[in-house]
Amino acid sequence: MLIAFVGIAGAPVRLDGQLVSPGELSEAHAALDGLRDCTSCHRLRQRGVSDDLCLACHIPLAELVSAGRGFHAQIDDSCGSCHKEHGGRELDIVRFDSLSFAHAEQGGFELTGAHTAAACRDCHTPRLITTPSVRLFKREHGALERTFLGVGSECRSCHLLDDPHGGQFGRQVCTTCHDDSVWSPASAFDHGDTRYPLRGLHGEVACESCHRPEATEQTLRYAPLHFARCTSCHADYHRGEMGPGCETCHSPRGWGPDRRTFENDFDHSRTGFALVGAHAAAGCSACHVAGDAGPTVGLTFGAATAGRAYARPLAESCLSCHVDQHEGAFADVRGGPVCSSCHSERDWLPTSFDLFRHNRDTGFELEGAHLAVACAACHRATDTRVATSFALEADTCASCHGDAQPHGDQFAGRACTECHTTSAFRVAAFDHDATRYPLDETHRDVACTGCHVPQQGSPGREMVLYRPIDTACRSCHGDPS
Repeated sequence: MLIAFVGIAGAPVRLDGQLVSPGELSEAHAALDGLRDCTSCHRLRQRGVSDDLCLACHIPLAELVSAGRGFHAQIDDSCGSCHKEHGGRELDIVRFDSLSFAHAEQGGFELTGAHTAAACRDCHTPRLITTPSVRLFKREHGALERTFLGVGSECRSCHLLDDPHGGQFGRQVCTTCHDDSVWSPASAFDHGDTRYPLRGLHGEVACESCHRPEATEQTLRYAPLHFARCTSCHADYHRGEMGPGCETCHSPRGWGPDRRTFENDFDHSRTGFALVGAHAAAGCSACHVAGDAGPTVGLTFGAATAGRAYARPLAESCLSCHVDQHEGAFADVRGGPVCSSCHSERDWLPTSFDLFRHNRDTGFELEGAHLAVACAACHRATDTRVATSFALEADTCASCHGDAQPHGDQFAGRACTECHTTSAFRVAAFDHDATRYPLDETHRDVACTGCHVPQQGSPGREMVLYRPIDTACRSCHGDPS
């Protein structure tokens, strides 16, 4: 009967799936059209599609459902309840309303902050699909551009390519420092939780002042960053002269030393110049402040440190800091003009230059009354800037005693030693017979002042007259008549 009916109609007979199919499959399933492929989606004598057959092809979905993850793992209905087929090649069998989609509940990723303003395809794009099975399946079926599957939920899943840190933080999650409201500043970051908490003025420094890109990098360097020493970031202001420990004198509260503790606690021996004796009692500013330090101190500073708070004096010798009050008078003395030859750091006075050294080294031997004379009595300063002058113009009696000369010019050209000695100024044994007026017996008993009387000399100074004296009798005894 059926054969006859077909023959009578005279129409071409199609012995394929279209005889029993309710319609043409969509473009995605077009390859399954025909009787031979019906069982790819349907089981015999069962109505509708079989979910297990769908998932046998849609492997990425099968993995998610099996793991209980994603939107499809929450659906209890069969695949066919949402994805209708046999509506022709142009039918879109994926019914998805992005406006009503509950991303947190249905997608497992809550959109907050800047994510709420992002379009779906800003994240669901082939470039950000990280699941290998999704990439393979969708690429084979030409659906990589249309799928919403395979995007990771970690920050790096989407932002790996625009990571401004260049992988410095390894697998550490971005939310350790950032949130999704704004990338910069890193609102969740607290430098106090790092291995280098910021204290004092460090807390006011801009990040990029310390975290600068290295020569071969474009991103800021955060890790690893060396900070074991201050010189890891700061140039050594003292060029190694103060040792490596800046914190010995400085603190993050301010670069200038804390004078409350610094000047008492600083170990000056670290500078190569240990403070001994009087130097230990001197204030720091006595040596480390540029300017006029007074008549006895003339500091010379290193050119590179002259403008610093604690300028570095040159201390190659005593004369680097101290003015030579002796005006080079000891240049030819044994040992040279070295202050330590006579002075010590404990006390400037008294000196170790004694009478023995004076007689040995100066060429002017002290004897007699000179032994009891104070140094300054002979070595009087000629310059008001110094207290004592040892550079004597001459070593004659007149060079020292000229102002006290009791004879005026009576003995010009004659040496004092012809009559006087250094033991006492008073003449002990003057031989009057050697003069133009030898004393006879009667005159020998007359005191010197009986003939040599004081008179007003020049300039207005009283002196004893010794010459010229009239030797006639009447000049002393008058006229007896």
